[in-house]
Amino acid sequence: MLTIIIQVDAPPGQAIGIKEDLAQHLERFGDAKVVSVTEDLPEQLQLGTSGTIH
Repeated sequence: MLTIIIQVDAPPGQAIGIKEDLAQHLERFGDAKVVSVTEDLPEQLQLGTSGTIH
């Protein structure tokens, strides 16, 4: 069994399409399933109540 971790620099909101496409490509090598997908979105600056930037 192989566990492969892939990091893709893609625009936000495309995680599902990329996951499906990768799973289809990997199925030709045997049973493949996507175990997890996380999307790290860019954080926006937020002003705190004291006026400091978080």
